[in-house]
Amino acid sequence: REKELTVEKGNLEEVNTALRVLLQKREDDISEVEQRIFLNMKKMVAPYIEKIKGTRLNGTQSTFMKIIESNLEDIISAFSQNLSAKYSELTYTEIQIANLIRQGMITKEIASILNVSERTVDVHRFNIRKKMGLTGKRIGLRSYLSQFK
Repeated sequence: REKELTVEKGNLEEVNTALRVLLQKREDDISEVEQRIFLNMKKMVAPYIEKIKGTRLNGTQSTFMKIIESNLEDIISAFSQNLSAKYSELTYTEIQIANLIRQGMITKEIASILNVSERTVDVHRFNIRKKMGLTGKRIGLRSYLSQFK
């Protein structure tokens, strides 16, 4: 009976190891797909949105453009779930700004994209640093956030 239990234990350990490997592979694949979608949106869609915004739009078109931008930001921010799960105390706007910072955007660009003042972005940056425990530490927010890809 002990022999059977030892053999069964060995089999279960092998199956457990195989399941761990498969689970890690699945997580890696999901991360890769998310990153591809994110980069494709940024490279293939965002430039055209910027070109459209640079043209003369009537009120309805401008409203639709804002809705499209907002919806795309929602989709993109969904890929920053690692960040939002780890730091659930961040507000939606802070998560959105953190995502843009992680992409390498400066305050002026973020303010333009979100249609807010640079000072507002600065306040959110400060709050993000505070909530992540980075105040008083000599680490850049972008480099810190890039850990959560």
